Amino acid sequence: MADDEEFCLASMKAMLFKAGVDVENQVDFCITGLEAVDQVKDAYLNNMSYLVIFTDFNMPIMNGIDATAQIRTFLTD
Repeated sequence: MADDEEFCLASMKAMLFKAGVDVENQVDFCITGLEAVDQVKDAYLNNMSYLVIFTDFNMPIMNGIDATAQIRTFLTD
């Protein structure tokens, strides 16, 4: 989950927890699109994967749209 607003991250964390997700061990959080791209690359290079990736549109350093494009390019190359 990538979002630069602490309230949004906390809200999603609470919703996922209520849904039975172990948010401490099953969810990665970051505050920029660039961090999201790096986390996805690191996960896949270590034979791990993500089922879902949530990104905010407006984040510092790299927005969610550009991050999604880079992630898709990485996963399809």
